[in-house]
Amino acid sequence: MFSVDLYMWFIFGLIFISVILFSIDKIPIEITSLAIISILIIIFQNSPILGAVSGVPVSLEVILRGFANPALIALMCLLIIGHGLLVTGALEDIAVWISGDKSHNTQIKFISVMFLVFILSALLNNTPIIVMFIPIILSLCKQLDQPSKYILIPLSYVCILGGMTTLIGSSTNLLVSGSVYSTIGKEIGFFDFTKQGMILALVGFIYATFLLPIILKTFNKKDNENIDDFQNDGKQYIVEILIEGGNPLIGKKFISGLLPEMENCSISLITRNKKKLLPPYDDLEIEFNDKITLSITKGNLTNALKRNDPIFDSISTLSETTKPEIIIEAAITPGSFLIGRSLNQTNFESEVNCKVVGIQQGVSTEIETLDSLKLNPGNIILLKGSEKSIRSLRGIKDIFPIEWSTIYLPSKLFALRARLIFVATIFLASSGLFNITAAAVMGAALMLIFRVLNVKDAVMSLDPRIYLLVASTIMLSIALQETGGAKFLADSIYDLTLDLSIIAVLSILFIFVAIITNFISNNATAVLFTPIAISLALDLKMEPEPFIYCIIFAANCSFATPMGYQTNLMVMGPGNYKFKDFLISGIPLVIILWLTYTLMITYMGF
Repeated sequence: MFSVDLYMWFIFGLIFISVILFSIDKIPIEITSLAIISILIIIFQNSPILGAVSGVPVSLEVILRGFANPALIALMCLLIIGHGLLVTGALEDIAVWISGDKSHNTQIKFISVMFLVFILSALLNNTPIIVMFIPIILSLCKQLDQPSKYILIPLSYVCILGGMTTLIGSSTNLLVSGSVYSTIGKEIGFFDFTKQGMILALVGFIYATFLLPIILKTFNKKDNENIDDFQNDGKQYIVEILIEGGNPLIGKKFISGLLPEMENCSISLITRNKKKLLPPYDDLEIEFNDKITLSITKGNLTNALKRNDPIFDSISTLSETTKPEIIIEAAITPGSFLIGRSLNQTNFESEVNCKVVGIQQGVSTEIETLDSLKLNPGNIILLKGSEKSIRSLRGIKDIFPIEWSTIYLPSKLFALRARLIFVATIFLASSGLFNITAAAVMGAALMLIFRVLNVKDAVMSLDPRIYLLVASTIMLSIALQETGGAKFLADSIYDLTLDLSIIAVLSILFIFVAIITNFISNNATAVLFTPIAISLALDLKMEPEPFIYCIIFAANCSFATPMGYQTNLMVMGPGNYKFKDFLISGIPLVIILWLTYTLMITYMGF
């Protein structure tokens, strides 16, 4: 028979090993997470111990609550909502408005967005704020051609920092307030700790906004080069756009042979009044009714169509209809009637009721308009049409549709639906009518019910790395609390600080809680350590407020791990971050805030 202490120390060891494995990143996160889950299931399948928190036997039912955790369910649903906003381009207009002219200082624009997030996070719960701004930041990064990987962790940190300045800014603050009231019957006011919190938050804001993007750029230099290589090596398609009224390219001039507004494309031909203009282009001005033939990757083209880029209006599929259109790749089959012919020599488009928006020409060097290119066996064409028309392509022997390449291009009506669902979710969560989990589940369901996303797209938006990471760490947190590990840590700090000065006690309490909050739920940390902090204050014959505020600030220092706080988890997928990115970014910030707090209470009082 194993003792409770043995289970507790085993969990400590498992946490230590898991943190090392997550941080060195030699084994995929999902594999490490699955290993942790498997070990916990094996250890607790016939557990004889009673839970230190629940008071019931620590069975599989208790341990596996991590998979049904409301925070995990909310996170998965928010990923679906965010994907709906992204694929419909629902927030692109806001991003375009914020980004303005690309030639202006982009740093000022990002600082302005971060400051707005900081202020809103202080006045509203910070979780809905991160939900609101992730898609805006992603769209803004596209508009300004900036990697989102440098921005999303800083965005999460700014949300957390703003949330530590007022009572309502974070759920952690509210839990501490509730614990204080139930312990000593005292209420914490809305702005009671704002003065100290603002000092800490502003120091953290400077780090997150100005220094952290540089740190992320430095440590992810190799990854960024690989991403750039992948993007540059993407399949190029010959695409043609007609410059119609209202196109933003009208009046734009080539500079040194390049058109700044189309830096992701390579222009090979301009047809003007049936006359072909060939490169190089020097000081040439784009005119109304020009026909531009260009090379562009499928990804860049579909992204432009999804966000309703007015440059591509002549081939845009975003309409006011209720039916989304589809883009699909199709290969020219051997023996096809199309071989050796160009599109203007056939009635292929009218027969299949689809439009050819691009042709992959491989190594061909001929410069022709899209409808004059001769088709060869193996050429890939990019087709656009309704779902019904695309399905009917399977019966056409001249082409072979590549099913896995299907991309949905929703209509403007779907973008409007996505906006309304998003606004309703944010309103219900921030107003307190629904908690964040209920609001997120409702929002995700509405995305499916109103056909903003289909089931396939919704499932694809769920990141298994995040799901398994969150589930495994929640299981570890439950195991740590139920085996008495969390209580052991709390008792240890109580014994350690009894004979020290007030400043030393507060400083040690801060860094201890700041470390713990990154490995067990920040809410659990707040509830666990608030009574201990009050007890320390009473033993030292001090007012409890400085100790309570210390817990609030320290419990919000959940920067060093993705599971530290749900805003970190929300940016992990969209930013394609690894566990080590949070360690590299968060550990310096925790240390900076600890030193700032210690200096603050030393020279400004408690």
